[in-house]
Amino acid sequence: MIKPFVKKISTLPGYLEEGVTFLPEEGAETISSNYVRVKQGQSTPEGLHDDEEELYIIIGGKARLELGDSVSEVEKGDVVYIPRNVRHRATCLSEEDFEYICVANWPDRIPGQTYAKH
Repeated sequence: MIKPFVKKISTLPGYLEEGVTFLPEEGAETISSNYVRVKQGQSTPEGLHDDEEELYIIIGGKARLELGDSVSEVEKGDVVYIPRNVRHRATCLSEEDFEYICVANWPDRIPGQTYAKH
């Protein structure tokens, strides 16, 4: 049974390193979520997902964000939507860590519904 929760991200193991998954995929019906920390000059691995959408909520620092063929600079206060099948990678540009909350969604997993694979 899936249960609601309240968690303090800063107390979870991994918070001070590269981040922590605070809502694992099996913890909800169609989403998961994690906190990500990227140090100056470091990059996230390149992502490409055919089955999930992602939303980034930028909470600290500044980064170069590659989204498909485009490149943008993002910073605290920005929100980024990444549809399925879009390559993406973030590289921290600031002295302070680039931090964001990533919410991943699997729309094909809505309980009781059937969808064609994209």
